[in-house]
Amino acid sequence: MVDFFARYITGDDLRALRKKKGVTTAIMAKHLGVCRKTYENWERDVGQPKLNQFFAICAYCSIDLTDLIAKIRGQQSS
Repeated sequence: MVDFFARYITGDDLRALRKKKGVTTAIMAKHLGVCRKTYENWERDVGQPKLNQFFAICAYCSIDLTDLIAKIRGQQSS
């Protein structure tokens, strides 16, 4: 699973999702049940969220997982 995040989801992606939602790192972290420092580390590519946390981020930020999976599959076939 770490390979999934390392290849497809970066800290910059997480930061962009959070900013698009218009929330602070503290609010995002609280919503995910982690401390602010942990979330900020994810945005700096120091560690990654677990799969359930990633799904929670997607749900909170209204990300359509079907589109995301299609994009990932398209990158894999290239």
